[in-house]
Amino acid sequence: MPQFLRKKSGKSFPVKVCTLDAELEFNLEWRATGRDLFDLVCRTIGLRETWYFGLQYEDSKGFISWLKLDKKVQDQAIFQQPGTTAFMFLAKFYPEDVAEELVQEVTQHLFFLQVKQAILSMDIYCPPEASVLLASYAVQAKYGDYDEATYKPGMLASEDLLPQRVIDQYQMTPEMWEDR
Repeated sequence: MPQFLRKKSGKSFPVKVCTLDAELEFNLEWRATGRDLFDLVCRTIGLRETWYFGLQYEDSKGFISWLKLDKKVQDQAIFQQPGTTAFMFLAKFYPEDVAEELVQEVTQHLFFLQVKQAILSMDIYCPPEASVLLASYAVQAKYGDYDEATYKPGMLASEDLLPQRVIDQYQMTPEMWEDR
């Protein structure tokens, strides 16, 4: 076991790292650096294409910052939630050519989740037609080809697939979208 990761003791503190599809919890030694935590997260999720990612946190003034890998975690002005220190594991840099540069499936999945979330929250503008097309790709990837035998009405109604502005623009209910 790496020296920076130990069982609970007076010399460690709890850390929660959230990806867009998982929550990871660790106990870090007080002297652990940002690199120690980052490497631990990457090993835990099986990520080898690490250079695109970073750990984001809310600082003590309420600003969003990236964890500095060369500094101790405890030396950075991280807002401490009661009982734990929280980070988001997110893409920090984007490749120029996704098809060529993102080799590992876990890397592609993390990028997909982050871009999907950015489109749904309208942080990234996506034209309505492109939003519908991307939603159809997401459904295809998750459920495969349409099969009447396994399809159950309403199974897509609970999925977050389209930005609210697209749903509002077309004035369609989730059931109407599903029928299309």
